[in-house]
Amino acid sequence: MHPTEITVKAGTISARVARAGRGDPLVYLHGAFGYRGWPRFLDRLSETFTVYAPLHPGFGEKNGVESIDDMLDLTLYNIDLLEGLDLKRPHLVGHFFGAMIAAETAALHPHRVDKLVLASPVGLWLEDNPGIDYFTTPANELRATVFADPDSDVAVSTLPEAGDDDERQVQSIERARSLSTVAKFLWPIPDKGLAKRLHRIKAATLVVVADGDPIVPSVHGEAFDVAIPDSRLHTIERAGHLFPLERPDEFAALIAEFLA
Repeated sequence: MHPTEITVKAGTISARVARAGRGDPLVYLHGAFGYRGWPRFLDRLSETFTVYAPLHPGFGEKNGVESIDDMLDLTLYNIDLLEGLDLKRPHLVGHFFGAMIAAETAALHPHRVDKLVLASPVGLWLEDNPGIDYFTTPANELRATVFADPDSDVAVSTLPEAGDDDERQVQSIERARSLSTVAKFLWPIPDKGLAKRLHRIKAATLVVVADGDPIVPSVHGEAFDVAIPDSRLHTIERAGHLFPLERPDEFAALIAEFLA
């Protein structure tokens, strides 16, 4: 299903939002990688739900992140975005950085979220297993870091090799822009107090992790599952950090079954 793009005012920021499907509203908050385009799992979900996929401030050509100082500002921005979309109580699905925003939104505004799906959620600090520092991962090692099979078609299409110097420069600029945006809220460590707020989440929650994710080890999912009152945990085997792209049908089916 081909999405349409709309522009929505969220406070003082104009947000770009891709929208497709019909049914109950579902908002997908992307992570640090693989956020371009309309991935297959959203196509599957749009068969049952009206899917909204906003582009975070600081990603893409338009900015707006300079007016957002901290995680509270970012969470309030996303609450403003839900209001701008006129969504009273949507389902929230987030991956990595987007999952942290979704969890913060559900904790600070618990009655604005129907059900919650957190995929490879970041936001806690586990001293014994913090995960790798992907901010320092060389560009030529990134694909092997985020995909279980870095030579798969989806891995190569998501993070292709640059064909020439111009393309390499564009990729470098885009990587620097996205990493600096995420680092603004996760660096030097991602613990910004979310652990103290997870108990406030009222929404039924599905936490999904991958057993081969070096950025968010599966034990982080266990910690989220324990801290959120109405939560269940699912581990996808033989998958990496970008399992929503690697295993789109499985991920979409998990979400659809949970939200049904």
